[in-house]
Amino acid sequence: MIRNEPVNVPPPDAVTSRPGLVEFAGWVVWAACTAACIVKAVKDINKARSLGEDSWYPMIHALDFMRGPNPDQVYQTLFFSQHVKFQYPPSGVLFLDLLQGLGVRSSADCNALNAGLMIVAGLALAAIAVRTLGPLRFLGIRIPVGPLAFLVTLRFYPNEDAFYLGQVQVWLNLLFVLSCLALLFERRFIAGCLIGAAALVKPQFLPLGLLALLHRDWRFLGGLTVLVTSGFLASVSRYGLNAFFNYLPVLKFLSLHGEFEQSNQSINGIVGRLVYDGPPLDIDPQGPIVQSMFPPYIPVVYYTTLLTSIAMIAIPFLVQAWRDTRVARAHETPLSRMLSICFASTLFTMASPISWLHHYGILLPGYVVVLKLILDREEGAGRWGALIALGASFLMTAVPLSHLVDPTSPGAGLIRAHVFIGAWILLGLMLGNLIERPAPSPSLSAAALLRETPEPETSRQ
Repeated sequence: MIRNEPVNVPPPDAVTSRPGLVEFAGWVVWAACTAACIVKAVKDINKARSLGEDSWYPMIHALDFMRGPNPDQVYQTLFFSQHVKFQYPPSGVLFLDLLQGLGVRSSADCNALNAGLMIVAGLALAAIAVRTLGPLRFLGIRIPVGPLAFLVTLRFYPNEDAFYLGQVQVWLNLLFVLSCLALLFERRFIAGCLIGAAALVKPQFLPLGLLALLHRDWRFLGGLTVLVTSGFLASVSRYGLNAFFNYLPVLKFLSLHGEFEQSNQSINGIVGRLVYDGPPLDIDPQGPIVQSMFPPYIPVVYYTTLLTSIAMIAIPFLVQAWRDTRVARAHETPLSRMLSICFASTLFTMASPISWLHHYGILLPGYVVVLKLILDREEGAGRWGALIALGASFLMTAVPLSHLVDPTSPGAGLIRAHVFIGAWILLGLMLGNLIERPAPSPSLSAAALLRETPEPETSRQ
């Protein structure tokens, strides 16, 4: 707050020293953040080739099999008989097939590529944060928004999990962040193309096309349709149409059984871990596949998952229909479109029976846009409450907390589902802004907290 009070004017040296100290502190903060970004990026690049092959092992095996005489038998042979968890559609190996033609052949090569893609994702989120939030200050020190966003991307728990496991999810998280960046710059056709590319690997993104159809966003829908159609036709020509039909039993199997592991942060995983009271899954005689880690069919788990999945898929369509009756399409902004796609994508991801921890890497753009909308609110308890909720949500999703809890203690199952709970808090904040966005203050808006403020005068004439 700026005050004009009849107080004694301090000497010029006292007036000029504080701004200089603040500016120096700002440079120190920027240098420290930039150095941390470089160190983390170099560290990831150096160790990338020795990381896991969680996606690459089944995908490379599937691709080798599909190049053989019976590509349509890939799921029966690998998934059901050899217990290789190739759970992607045939189009999911199309990018890997292309990359192998360019020399990216081994798991180590794919992990080295992931290291570079993580850096690109960090730069994309930094661009989103700088474009969305603008210059911010805390205690007079200008916050290094771009470097912090870059560092958060590389250190975000789901992103690190995907990177260390050797996961294709790194590609999908990057495509999603780039799509949000395209929306921010009003490149909706490009945004649709990027989501379409992700949907070839992860079909959970496909309902975004129906949402665009409901909203009559023809450019986004056109881009998504072009990529999905092109990828599907290329996959059919290379692997055959029967491979897609034979993928349906895999989807049915996964919906009936789900996954028991702690990393499955979904309703299916949480309820399954609460109610299953049998032997270890790899020796359970009731297990669906001998010596596999899939849980047996449990009706209460299946029907709970089915009902909640239907509800979560329906929510974005209901919210969009409600908004279309109250917000004219001409008044939609890039920020509101980005918020809508983040909200819907998070729900579509969580609706799946299997939502691995690394699938939640798509949350980061949502955190940026919600922070922007909170900072644009007027001063008051509501803004502080929203900031606290956002901070709690980010802590739950960005930091591994499971190891802090004894898995045998009461309620440990829910506590270890902290990423799932944190995502729901973020969804609540996004929903509140989608239904009713408070108008920004006409004066200082968020200046009293973090927004850029004018530099203090260093001298008076």
